[in-house]
Amino acid sequence: MTALAAGLSVTHAGMVVDGWAPGGSALCSGAAQAQESAATGVFHGVGVVKGIDAAKGWLTLDHGDIKGFMSAMVMMYRTDPPTLVAGLRVGDKVAFDIDAAHSVIVGVTVIERAP
Repeated sequence: MTALAAGLSVTHAGMVVDGWAPGGSALCSGAAQAQESAATGVFHGVGVVKGIDAAKGWLTLDHGDIKGFMSAMVMMYRTDPPTLVAGLRVGDKVAFDIDAAHSVIVGVTVIERAP
């Protein structure tokens, strides 16, 4: 699982999040992990872009609750395809679709551009 628990800080350099880096294991609470592992299908969320790693196709979002999937948090996600991050800027408000079984963002639409 590639999820991070709510309230963890993101250090942009190297995209390390409180000891977790892309490809690492999750730092979720038991309840959040159980909710995520039980969810399947595609869910919809809204959030603000906090970081982008275009070379790897990773997107860090500060998102609200994703009904039926996970609570509001700041989290780094893999995108499929990785080109979904093209054209995004830190600070953009986006709507996104996430494949719950893999915790992968499969669609992104800019709602409001960063100033």
